[in-house]
Amino acid sequence: MLKEYQCTYIESSGVEKKVIILARDTKEAIKRLKEQGFVVTEIKEKTKKEISFTLRKGITQQDLYNVSNQLSILIRSGMKIDEALNLLASTSKKQKLKEVLTAINQEIKAGQSVAKAIEKHELFPSICISMIYVGESIGNLSTAFDNVAQYLKFQIELKREIINSLTYPFFLILASIATLIFMFNFIIPRFFAIFETTGKMPLPAKFVFTATAVFNIKVIFLLFAGILVFFLLKQYKIINLDTRKTMQITNKIPPIKSLLFYLELSRFCYSMHSMLKSGVEFIKAVKLSADIIQDGALRDTFLASINEIKKGKRISEVYSQIAILPDIFTNLVIVGDESGNLSEIFFELYQIFNDRFKTAIRRFLTLLEPTIIVFMGLIVGFIVISLILTVMNVGAIKF
Repeated sequence: MLKEYQCTYIESSGVEKKVIILARDTKEAIKRLKEQGFVVTEIKEKTKKEISFTLRKGITQQDLYNVSNQLSILIRSGMKIDEALNLLASTSKKQKLKEVLTAINQEIKAGQSVAKAIEKHELFPSICISMIYVGESIGNLSTAFDNVAQYLKFQIELKREIINSLTYPFFLILASIATLIFMFNFIIPRFFAIFETTGKMPLPAKFVFTATAVFNIKVIFLLFAGILVFFLLKQYKIINLDTRKTMQITNKIPPIKSLLFYLELSRFCYSMHSMLKSGVEFIKAVKLSADIIQDGALRDTFLASINEIKKGKRISEVYSQIAILPDIFTNLVIVGDESGNLSEIFFELYQIFNDRFKTAIRRFLTLLEPTIIVFMGLIVGFIVISLILTVMNVGAIKF
């Protein structure tokens, strides 16, 4: 079994460097470095504690896109995979990425296949690894990494588009919360300090006065601190949040349900297009693409279709019997099955559902923004009326 060793060595020029080497034992690791003319000054086995610490720096989707895109270009230009990985590792600014690329390169040099070396270190998602497996089997790693890059680019752009769409509503909600915090901590307490609080105030005023305890700065601070701690724990995987259960809850909200449905279908269709274009067989492509779907009902539908196809039924026949899928999906799959060009058909379906998703999210935001404004107007209006009623209740004023 190969182990990871962190080695410190001195080059012939006198420069000290560090590298991660995969070897069976320390003797083998030292031998490899000595064969290259290096003088080893320190060697130690990397522990799991050290590896988990470097994970704090993280490897983002953008990093993976850059790696796959650059590998595609370098291999296409005639560079060998080990030379390309070595170049990327030496120029990487992220220590974790540098270590992973170096470890993968060491395994490849030891005789491991490219796809298996990448799969062992979990550098790419399973969908991308399948593309690399197929590309390596037909001797076309450049195209495989290009397909991986295009898939990751799609994921990055989709995430960016969603974030951009939600930026204005997010700041609108944040501004509303800040306004309420200011009113309940600085304006309302000073106003009610003039009046007795022994039950002589009108009912709306009592409600507003009670709410000041909820919107207290200390309570808000503790709430935000709790949210921050939760996200940090989730980031470092100390706690796991089941996103699929979360999806089951959000899918019960009608506007969000249709929006997420188109999002799931667009992701599935683009994944199918990428997999089929890379040469992955249809059944495996469906299985891997279904794994990225968060909607349980939709995911189970696609997974169940695999068994029907294995029984010998035509793809068009299986999908035409699935009621949950839109007519446009089944109709185009029938055309693709008949023409034998399913990869391009799934790309067309991706474009259709992506456009529907964009339309749905624009419609949702068109309704969300005025709803937030009206809701805030009602709250502020209620507070103002409560204050006016308190002033009018002259009997509550202490003379």
